[in-house]
Amino acid sequence: MSFAKFYKGIVTMNDGSLKKGFIEIPEYPDDAKLKFRTEEKGNNEKLDIDTVKGFEITNQNGDVIRFITIYAAEQWNKLSIDKKKSWLSIVKEGKINLYRAYNSGSPAMSGAPGSGVSGGYTYYINRPNDNFAIYIDETFSGLTFCGNCFSQMKKTLSKIFEKDCPKLVDLIEKDDLKKNGYVRIVELYEQNCEK
Repeated sequence: MSFAKFYKGIVTMNDGSLKKGFIEIPEYPDDAKLKFRTEEKGNNEKLDIDTVKGFEITNQNGDVIRFITIYAAEQWNKLSIDKKKSWLSIVKEGKINLYRAYNSGSPAMSGAPGSGVSGGYTYYINRPNDNFAIYIDETFSGLTFCGNCFSQMKKTLSKIFEKDCPKLVDLIEKDDLKKNGYVRIVELYEQNCEK
C-alpha cells in the first residue's frame, strides 16, 4: 500500500493570495479537493478546486511541476465541456498551451509525475483565453495503444484550428511527435500560425 507523498510547493488561490507549504498531488485529475499542509508533518487542510487557480511543487529531483485548474473538454461532433474543473499539469505554454493529466489506472499515486514510475497521460490543448482545454490524445508509458489515434488526434486538431490555422494539421507528422513529444504541436503553431 502506498502512502501519501507531500511535496514542497505553493498554491495560488483565485484571489491571487499564495499559500506556501506542502502539497499532495491529487490522485485523480477531477478530485474536488487539494490536500495542503503548512508544515510537512502538519495537519491536512483541504482546498476546494473551485477556490484554487493553480499550484506548483518541487519533486525529489528538484524539478518544478506546475498545475492549473481548468475545465477538460472533448471535441468530437461538437465541443463538450466538463461541468467540474480538473487538475492539469503544464507541459508547455505559449500562443497555445499544452496540458496533461496523469492517469495511474489504479488508486495508488505512486506513479505521480516526477516519481520515475511509468504511467499514462492524457494530453489537452488550450487557447490562452479559453477556460477549458480540449482532449487530443492519451499515452501509457510514452506509447499510444490505439490504432487510429494519430488520425483521430489530427481530426480533433483540425476542428480546433480550422478557422485560425487550418494548415497546422498538415504540418504534424507521427515520427516528429514520437521523437519530440506533443510540445511540437505548440512549436509548429507558433512557427506557422502567427498572424
